[in-house]
Amino acid sequence: MKNLRETITRVPIVPPKSNREERKELLQESIDKYLGAIETQIGDLKKVGKNALVIGGIIVAVYAITELLLPEGKEEMQENEPLSIAEPEPEKVKEGDSLLWGALKGAATSVLLAVAKEKLLELIDHLTTKDAEATS
Repeated sequence: MKNLRETITRVPIVPPKSNREERKELLQESIDKYLGAIETQIGDLKKVGKNALVIGGIIVAVYAITELLLPEGKEEMQENEPLSIAEPEPEKVKEGDSLLWGALKGAATSVLLAVAKEKLLELIDHLTTKDAEATS
């Protein structure tokens, strides 16, 4: 956001002896300046909010897709069970799971994560640029 000094609009001091119409015009100008500053700040907040919603939506979509497509993990062992060393069983191929399907799932996850990463980097860059402008 902008520096506080930049956002404060200077209101001209009107001597009480001036005529009513001049004072009314000066006050209307100051109202217009304040409205412009407020609209600018609201526009900036809308952009940041929109970016945050897009990033959040992408993250939720990636999570949902990975939960639906990836196989569930093995159940955790209970603490009371003794550890047994057994030879690993060969992986069983489920119906519908193929090498192509696995590759598609991996590619979709990679693409969605890359898009989310780019959006996050854009948001961070935007926020740091705004912060740098505010401090200078």
